[in-house]
Order: sequence, then structure tokens, then C-alpha cells
Amino acid sequence: MLALAAAALAAPPRATDLVKTELIAETQTPAAGSTLWLDLRLAAAPGWHTYWSNPGGAGEATAIDWTLPAGFSAGAIQWPIPERIALGGITSYGYTGDADLLIPVAVPATLGDRAQRLAADVKFLVCSDICIPGETTVAVTLSGDAAPSDPAIAARFAAARGRLPQPAPFATRFAAEVRDLRLIVPATALIGLRDPVATFFPDDDNVIDGAPGSVAARGGGLELVLGKSASPAAVVPATLSGVLVLRGADGEQRGYQIAATPAPAVAHPGWWQALGLAFIGGLILNLMPCVFPILSLKLLSFAGAADPAARRHHGLAYTGGVLLSFAVLGGSLLALRAGGAAVGWGFQLQSPVVVALLAYLMLAMALSLSGVAEFGVGLAGVGDRFAGRDGLAGAFFTGVLATVVATPCTAPFMAGALGAAVVAPAPVALAIFVVLGAGLAAPLLLASFVPAVARLLPRPGRWMGALKQLLAFPLYATVAWLVWVLTQEVAPAGEFAALLGLVLTGFAVWAYGRSRFAAPTARHFGGGIAGAGIALAIGLAAMLPRAGADDAPAVSVTDGLPYQPFTAGRLAALNAEHKPVFVNLTAAWCLTCIVNERATLDRAAVRAAFAQHGVVALKGDWTRQDPEIASFLEGFGRSGVPLYLLYDGGGSPTVLPQILTESKVIEAVGKL
Repeated sequence: MLALAAAALAAPPRATDLVKTELIAETQTPAAGSTLWLDLRLAAAPGWHTYWSNPGGAGEATAIDWTLPAGFSAGAIQWPIPERIALGGITSYGYTGDADLLIPVAVPATLGDRAQRLAADVKFLVCSDICIPGETTVAVTLSGDAAPSDPAIAARFAAARGRLPQPAPFATRFAAEVRDLRLIVPATALIGLRDPVATFFPDDDNVIDGAPGSVAARGGGLELVLGKSASPAAVVPATLSGVLVLRGADGEQRGYQIAATPAPAVAHPGWWQALGLAFIGGLILNLMPCVFPILSLKLLSFAGAADPAARRHHGLAYTGGVLLSFAVLGGSLLALRAGGAAVGWGFQLQSPVVVALLAYLMLAMALSLSGVAEFGVGLAGVGDRFAGRDGLAGAFFTGVLATVVATPCTAPFMAGALGAAVVAPAPVALAIFVVLGAGLAAPLLLASFVPAVARLLPRPGRWMGALKQLLAFPLYATVAWLVWVLTQEVAPAGEFAALLGLVLTGFAVWAYGRSRFAAPTARHFGGGIAGAGIALAIGLAAMLPRAGADDAPAVSVTDGLPYQPFTAGRLAALNAEHKPVFVNLTAAWCLTCIVNERATLDRAAVRAAFAQHGVVALKGDWTRQDPEIASFLEGFGRSGVPLYLLYDGGGSPTVLPQILTESKVIEAVGKL
């Protein structure tokens, strides 16, 4: 007897003891020709689990062999949303605790009044540290007698249906890469979810490796990166089908049955290609309205330098200033993003302090060119005071200034390069930024070293004085633009302080100019007054209050497109309504954006095309820091504005060029 007891204790538990099965009908009196729903409940013991239709890396799905009366036929199992179960380095999909498998049963068109017995031979696998196959028979008898509905049974079926994945009311797509599959979830799927995360359970086990994957924001929606299956039978399916589970920060869960179709992934150029695009984009920056006035000042100083060696030294110093500045800007951007900050190209101009100081500097330069104070030709003359007769420091700081004022402009070819820099390893990313600077510096460096280019410059003469004064006016215009940008970034109470800083800057330049050639005592006094004025202006800039949410300027709808404010939620809602949407992501400091709006988007023909096709226009203003817009830009491989998107009625976006024309926009709208 002791031996038999010991053997009984050593024997493994039976599967039917670990999983209790029960079959129940939603009603005892189904109508003839209707669908009767049955619930097969598998209640696993604590620490044990059963399996989903795709068991994953190990396991076996529950199977049912039916014995039904004549005329009855059972449909496929409706599987509830599964769980990810990791054990011993293997990921499976299944259920811990109770699992209610709903099965539709077609009732024959003619149904007698006698009792009907529906039986099921259930085969399942239950696992913990070990796996045990089990088999049992369950049955339910339909009495045929009318009976009142049972609230407990109704609640049970309602709860079971609540755990089923629903057909997705949105379109999903996926992109296949070398090691990953990227599942793209549109913004329409996320309406009402706060800080959503996603999980995917594939119908086919030979698709992904079972790891949870990583989730990132993309274009207002999500991108779920899933590792490809390492199985010898691994395939890239024509349609990526399975269950997508979305969970919000408050615990809300939604499950959808999806069938994602192939779509191109977010395309980043290769590193060598990105370097080439960066150089070309830097070259084009020289023609941008932000940079051209600064470049003109440096060319003016070249015309006045008769010594070729001096020109070469100035060219090298200017190039050094540009390259170092681009490296610092790029490194700062990457460091801030690595720290979790939502920033992008031109991020420094989202700071009112930087914009104010840049406006003050531009005003000082313009006043110098107008003859209020002779600093020399532009910023190069300011550098003479620090570098001696050769003015190399001035050339260097001219390069720094050219870099700072170049960032409001996103030239063609720059978007792909900057997008690649954001996702590249740090050394490659910094190389992209430096090559972008090399493109900006290349024309002036070429002019300083190639005699044929230098000979194209006119000889020095009286014309230089007149041209110097003329070049002051583009700088005054730049000051006006920077002040306008500043008004978008500071609270109304700070606008007067910013303007007062301009007055103090003008006073400081005047005081310096009036006392520069005076007696030593007067010169020192004038210098002190000028220094005090500059210090006060800088102090005012440092204390400028940022604008709050209540200070946001109203979106203009009178002269241009009838814009609505952009939010990811508003875009998702419009996509859910199957409306075509135009998204304009812009900033007050982005001159390319402003030119596109004035020259193209505000045209009557474009407005008419939008109205004809019912396009809703959304504008996202990135003048101030906005993490939602930064995340949205990153989803499209961009780190700066402008970004123009045209969504069709199905929620699929088309990226429009950075330089817009009426014909391109109207043609794109006509394809909706």
C-alpha cells in the first residue's frame, strides 16, 4: 500500500484535472435557420496555460471534433485576444486562467420539438514547466422547451464577446526590411487612447520571432518594429494578418483583427547617399534669403582684399567657423534627442532668447554698414578687434553667423539627409552635419582659392561704400522678420521688452561710434555706456517670458486656406470620417515655409481645388517647441519643417515636395 501511494504521488497530474472544460449554449430554444452560439470554456489551474490558434514558438492549439444532430453544422472557433507567454526563452501565445472559445452553430431550417444533443470531443495541451496533452468530451442538450433567458448566461456571453478582437475599421500596412517587419498603425486607430502601446499576434508562426518588438510614434500613429522569424520556414507574407492589441496608459485595451498590406517603409537614404544630399543641400543654402545677405558681406570684404594669401586665410577661417558651428548644432540636437527632448533642425530658433540676441546682432551689423559705427565690413570688422590686422576671427565668426541664420531654411535635398542623421549612429550623424556645413562653405572657399573666381570680383573703389550701405537694408529686413518671429514666441508682456532691447542695442552702437575716435577719457566713457546698453539688452532677452497656451495666435482663415489647428487627434478623426486632409507643418522662422504659403498655398487656384475635392486643411505651428509635432515629423523621417502631407479618404498620406508649386499641389489634389 505504501508503494502504491508513493507511485500515485510521483505520477504527473492528469490534463483533465488541470483544465476544467464546460460547454454551454446561449439559448435552449434557437430559432430554425438561425445561428446558435456555444461557449467552450477552458479553465486552467493556476500556473498552467492553454494555447491560441497560433501557439507560437511551442504548444498546440485547442481542437474540437463535433458530433451534431442532422442539419446542424459548426463554424470556426472565435478566439479571444491571446496573451504572450514566455517560458525558457520561447514565446508562445495562449491563455492563463479561463478562456471562452465561442463557436457559431448553424441551426437547420426545419427544427423539431424534440431535444437535440450537441457533443464535442475537445483536444488540448496544457503547459507549465511541463506540457500534458488532454482530451475530453463535453456536450450540451437543447431541450426545445421555451424557457426564460438566464441573466448569468447572457452576461457570460457578453463578456466573452468583449474579449474577441473586432474587425479593424482602419487600414494597416507593413514594410519588410532586412531583419524586421514594420507594422504601421494609422492615427485613426488611436483616437481616445492616451500614450498607447501596441502588441501584435500573427496568424502565421513563421513570420516574426515572438519578441514584443519596439513601438515608436509615426505620423500621428504608431510603428511597431517586429523581428523576423529565424525559422527555416520563415516567410514574408503577402498580407500580414493577426490580432493587433492597443493599450492606453489608463489600462484601456482594444483588440483588432487586421490584415496589413505591403507599403514602403519610411525611406532613409544610405549613409553615402545622405552625405551627398547633405553637401548639395548645403550648397543650395547659399541661395536662401537667410544666408545670402551674410554671404554678400563676406564677398564684399574679399573684393577689398588685394592679397591672395589674405583671401585664402579668410576663406579657411570662414569655413572653419561654418564646420565647427554645424558640428556643435548637430551634436547639441543629437544630445537633446537622446535625452528625450523633442527637438529638430532649427531648434535654437524656438528659444526667444536666441531669436532676440540674433535680432540685436543683426541690428548692430546693419547700423555698422549704415555708418553709425565703423566696425568694418560686417561681422569681419568686429572680429578685427580680437584677431588683429588679418581679421581671421571676423571671418571665423562670419561663418558662425551664417550657420545660425541658415537653420531657418530647409533647402531641397536637406530633408533626407537630416532624417538620416537622426537615425544614424552618432559618428555618421555628425559627419552628415559637417558635410552639410561643407556645402554651405564651399562657394566662398572656392572663391578664396581659385584665382579665376577671384578675378570675377570687381576692383575696389568708391562703389564699395555705397554697396556696403545698401547691404544694410537686407539686414534691417532680417531684424524685422526676427522681431516678428519673436512676437510668436513670447507673451504679450514680453514684446515691449524685446523692442526695448533693440533700442538699447541701437543706443550702444551709436555711443560706440560717437566715442571711438574721441580722447581716451571720452572713448572709455563711451565704451562703458555702449557696454552697459548691450548688457541691459542681453538681460532683457534673458528674461523674456515664453508665450503660454492661451497666447497662441488664432489660425488665419481670411487670406489663405481655411486652416484648422493641427493635432494628431484631429487628423485621426478626419481620417476616420474618410475625409481628404492636407497637413501643413510650418514655423514662423522657416522662410521656406513662408514663401511656399505666400507663393503657392494662398493662391486662389489652390483654394478652389481644395474646396472642389473637400480637402480639410490642418496647420501645425512649430515656431514654439511642440513635442507632438516633433514626434509627428520624426514619424516621416524628418527633423525639421516644412512638411506637407496630403491624405486620401482612406487615411493614406502622400508627402509633397518641400518647394511647392501651384501645378504640383493641384495635380496631387486632383488624384484624390
